Amino acid sequence: MSIDTIPVSTYMSTKGIITETIDQTIYAACRIMNKNDIGCVIIVDKSSSKPVGIITERDVVRILGKLDAASLHSPLSEIMSKPLVTISINGTIKDAIHSMYRNNIRRLVIVDRETMVGIITDKDIFRALMNNQILISSLGGIEPIAEQRTAYDQFTEYWFRDIYHKQ
Repeated sequence: MSIDTIPVSTYMSTKGIITETIDQTIYAACRIMNKNDIGCVIIVDKSSSKPVGIITERDVVRILGKLDAASLHSPLSEIMSKPLVTISINGTIKDAIHSMYRNNIRRLVIVDRETMVGIITDKDIFRALMNNQILISSLGGIEPIAEQRTAYDQFTEYWFRDIYHKQ
């Protein structure tokens, strides 16, 4: 068992995925996120219900940081992150890690053909690694990028310190 062979469907979430149509506003999306205690809303095409974008907490902060109150009433189609980055239900955990890194994102929508079937987050992957120590050894094939070296070293130190104290 390694991150090269485990499908993302093993750790994806299927519950709590909330969608909104492209004609709704950021205000509506924020209310949904607050009400459901979630960090993102998947934006779907009104006619086909196909996922076309995402609004995340980071997007909300970026919009509010501009101090442009009019943006709160703009349609989601104008302010959502797009194109939506997806991964096939047959993709692996390693594929998800690479896609998240390449696109500088923390969430991937999982699709079976063009139908949304789930979502996987960086937290889901981290939780999987922490709960299944054998997966940590399969990370050897992922060489940390220079900017990630410190975080990788801190994680490794934390992991081994935790293992050492349990013995």
